[in-house]
Amino acid sequence: MAEVKPKTRKERKTIRAKRRGEAQQKRHRQSLKRRARNRSIKSTIKTFVKKAVVAVNEGAENAAELNVRAQSLIDKASKGSALHKRAAARKKSRLARAINKINAAKQAQA
Repeated sequence: MAEVKPKTRKERKTIRAKRRGEAQQKRHRQSLKRRARNRSIKSTIKTFVKKAVVAVNEGAENAAELNVRAQSLIDKASKGSALHKRAAARKKSRLARAINKINAAKQAQA
């Protein structure tokens, strides 16, 4: 039976990893675990940032709490290696700016 060619980049990397020595295979396994963990952390951050912006936009009672939670998650991610400290500062700044913009628009209407 003919060997099936890998379609994605990840599949090719996995096949190449099988040809390596034990140390390289271990490093590859570790990198896959780190990648999965970092993607999960970043996804959680994006979710909470969206929730915070929507809550402020709708005038929800827990808007301040969601904002604090989002900023806390960003800080925790930057403390580890999931997010660079400048990227974290930029995300927090953009979140605060978006929330302030929404609040200013609401006050202008009132």
